[in-house]
Amino acid sequence: MALKLRSTCFWDVDIKKVDKEKDKFFIISRILEYGTMEDVVSLLSEYDSEEIAEVVKRSRIIGRATANFWGLILNIPRSVIIRFLEPEDFYLRR
Repeated sequence: MALKLRSTCFWDVDIKKVDKEKDKFFIISRILEYGTMEDVVSLLSEYDSEEIAEVVKRSRIIGRATANFWGLILNIPRSVIIRFLEPEDFYLRR
């Protein structure tokens, strides 16, 4: 099954210009955060769980609830996910 990108997840970019390999981090982040079950099934057929887990560990696009959910699904320790969900120092200085 080929990866199907829909405008519900990629409303701000030209879907035709999104590259499956070059934009992998962006694609996975957007689908995990905004995608439907159909989008997730398509994602899982295109990328392996290690690639998706790396995005869950490092992405600032996905929210805390999404990161925690996928952390449970992919057996990622919560401490690894939390590190990237904490605000940067410059946010705390305001």
